[in-house]
Amino acid sequence: MADLNDLAKKMNISATAKNQESKNKADLSNKKDKQETKRRTWLETPSQETIVLLNPTDILNWSFHDRPGTELGDIEALAKDFATIGQQQPCIVRPTPIGTKEKYELIIGERRWRAAQQANVELKVIIKELSDQEAALAQAAENDNRKDLSDYAKGIYYAKLIDSGILKQTDLIAKLNKSRQYISALLAFSQIPKEIIDAIGDMTKVSSRTAETIRRLANKGEDHISAIISKAASIRDGRLGNTSLPRIIDKIIDTKSNLSEKELNKKIYSSDGRHLFTIRQDNNHLPSIHFPKNIISLIKGKRINMNGIIDIISQTFEKELDSLKS
Repeated sequence: MADLNDLAKKMNISATAKNQESKNKADLSNKKDKQETKRRTWLETPSQETIVLLNPTDILNWSFHDRPGTELGDIEALAKDFATIGQQQPCIVRPTPIGTKEKYELIIGERRWRAAQQANVELKVIIKELSDQEAALAQAAENDNRKDLSDYAKGIYYAKLIDSGILKQTDLIAKLNKSRQYISALLAFSQIPKEIIDAIGDMTKVSSRTAETIRRLANKGEDHISAIISKAASIRDGRLGNTSLPRIIDKIIDTKSNLSEKELNKKIYSSDGRHLFTIRQDNNHLPSIHFPKNIISLIKGKRINMNGIIDIISQTFEKELDSLKS
């Protein structure tokens, strides 16, 4: 009888068995990984595309929800509608991560969820398994065309998703089928200096195009930021927008520059009327002191500090100064 080991080698049995064993281990490992990454910690309600009823207290609002508290609208009126005619459109939820008290996480339908809580009725939902990226894109697509959601709310929400690494700007462009310029204008809200945001206060009437203009002007420096803040009320009320704002801000800056130039081109005289020096602006737009030529020739080569120049000129060159009256 042939040796069993030799026979096994000829028929490649050991290699096949080894490959199968490796495959089984890989399948078990993949299965384990899937179980470990599964968000659901309960078994009674599987994910499904059909509408189910849930207690709203079993639902947690996603930390990346896109509606600020000031833009939730009339929740009380919606709650009354729920109590009389019922909920017309379902929400979308997903299973919560391990260790979370609530069973579900709200992805779409914050106003409906809050209204159901207030009306003390069950909430109609669709349960889906969604990654953070899928959840973010679903929210973005749902709310992009909503007229009751401001550009400011959208822009801050998109910036938050990008800063957190959930989405990239290119993801929003592709999913929403919008131009790069459109998304960039919305993201401008997150790039406006805080002091301007605080001065304006309510940003809901500020369009994304105006936000883009504010960002561009603010990047020019502190003088422009101060000028924008001085017009905060008009921006907040919608009286100054992307077209008119640059013209107004440029006018403020030009007026301020003219005043500064007058102040800097100022001659300083002694008590008896003698011209001592002139304050001017140097090539770096910084204030500097300029002396008359005769005085410069008199003090040239002497080791003196700026604080003592006037005293030295007055005390040492009294006769020469008499001829420098202006």
